[in-house]
Amino acid sequence: MAIDSQVSRRDFLAAAVGTTVAATAAATAGSAAPSPKSSARAPQKSGTVQTVLGPMSTDKLGFHQSHEHVCCTSDGFWLYWPELMGGREAFIQTAVEKLKIAKAEGLDSFADLTTIDLGRDIRLLEEVSRKSGVHIVAATGHWVEPARCMDVRSIEELTDYFVREIQVGMEGTNIKAGVIKAANDSGPITSFGEKLLHAAGRACKATRTPISTHSFALERNGEKQAEIFEQEQVNPSKVCIGHSADTTDMSYLLGLARRGYYLGMDRLKGGADPPKPRASFREKLASIKGLVDNGFGDRIMVGTDYAIGSAQVPTPDLRARDTLNPDGIHFVCRQVIPGLRSIGVSEAAIRMITVENPKRFFDGA
Repeated sequence: MAIDSQVSRRDFLAAAVGTTVAATAAATAGSAAPSPKSSARAPQKSGTVQTVLGPMSTDKLGFHQSHEHVCCTSDGFWLYWPELMGGREAFIQTAVEKLKIAKAEGLDSFADLTTIDLGRDIRLLEEVSRKSGVHIVAATGHWVEPARCMDVRSIEELTDYFVREIQVGMEGTNIKAGVIKAANDSGPITSFGEKLLHAAGRACKATRTPISTHSFALERNGEKQAEIFEQEQVNPSKVCIGHSADTTDMSYLLGLARRGYYLGMDRLKGGADPPKPRASFREKLASIKGLVDNGFGDRIMVGTDYAIGSAQVPTPDLRARDTLNPDGIHFVCRQVIPGLRSIGVSEAAIRMITVENPKRFFDGA
C-alpha cells in the first residue's frame, strides 16, 4: 500500500488504523480460535492515567508504545557527568526533535520504563513531553541490579517507596508514576528480584497502578514472575510481561495470555542475547500474528525498548546500535505496522494492539 507523498505518515496511520471497536470485535471473532472475552467485550469505561504532565483520560493515550526510554544512565548521572551525553539542554533538544517526528508519524504516547537506578530524571521527562507533544507515562519500581541501599530494603519498605512515588510524587515533585516496573533477567531470580516482584504486586494492589516487567523470555521467566504476582493475588490484567517477543515458544506465550497477562512484544528489531539468540524481526511478527490468530490479540502491546540516549552501553556499541536500527523509537510506525499488514494482520487487530489494549491496561480491565 503506497503512501501518497502529500499525505503525512500520521494521516496514513489514522486512516488505516482508525477502525471502530465493533470492527475489532468482529475481526477477533473471525480468528482461528476466537476468545469470547474479545468478541463480546462491552465498551470499556474510561479511566485516568498519570503522565508526566499530570492525570489524563486514558482515551487520550491514542497510539501507544508500551516500553521505551528517553534516556538510560544511572542515578544522579546528569549531576556528575552530563557532558558525556552532550549536556542536558542539548540532549533535551535532541529528544524533543526525535519525538516531534515520531508524533507526526503516528505516536501519541509511550510508557518510559526508566526507573531511578536507570537515571530517571522526572523534570527532563516533563520538559521533553511538554515540548514534543508526546504523552509520557513514567515508572516507579526498579531494574535488575540494585545498589546496596536498595538491596538491603525489605519488601515492605520497597512497597512503601513505590506507593509514595505513585501517590505523592517522584524526585521531590508532584509528578506521579503511572506504571510500576519490575525486572528479572537470565538465571534464577535473585533475592532482590523476588522482593521486587512481591513489592510491585503489593503496590499494584494498593494503588491499582499496573505493572510492566523486564523478563528473559528465552528462559520463560515470565512464568516465574507470574507465579509471584499470583501469590500476591494480583489480577493478571494489571500486568504486562515485557520482552516476550524475544522467544518463538508459542506454548509459553499462549500460556501467559490464557492466564490473562498482557504480553509486551517489544525489542521488535531483534538482536542477539548470548548464549541464546533472540527471535528475529520476522519471527517476532509471526508470533504476534500467531497470538492474534489464536484469539489473543487483546493481550498484546508493542514497543521498541529503544533509548533515545544511553550511557548504559559502551560508546562504540551505541554507534552500532544506531546502524542496526536507524529508525530508533520510530521503528513501530515505520516497520512493525507495515510488517504486520504484510503478513495478514487486520487493521482492526492492529488498532486493538496499539490503541485499545494500552487503554484497557491503564484502565485496569
